[in-house]
Amino acid sequence: MQARPGLTLAERAVASFNTDRRLWFGKSAYNPDVLVKVLTIFRTDFNYCEAGRDGKTPTMHLGLARGPVAPEDISHYQPDLPARRRAPVNKTKPLAPRR
Repeated sequence: MQARPGLTLAERAVASFNTDRRLWFGKSAYNPDVLVKVLTIFRTDFNYCEAGRDGKTPTMHLGLARGPVAPEDISHYQPDLPARRRAPVNKTKPLAPRR
């Protein structure tokens, strides 16, 4: 997987031609968290969606998937809501009335 050529956020800085030789980060991510999220999307697509010459994805080679997954199935996935639990019932005995 080669993410750097296909992703402008991961490009290396370009040296300017002024006297200070400063680096220009024009297309780099201003927030590194954005780059982490984009690379996670690339990694998921590569591991689950893109099949190689043998027709298998890397997750199929590891036995984690039965077949290639459509990118729409990943991007539109919504897990089921967890079942709501009832509030616990207080099972203590009531106090005896005073005499």
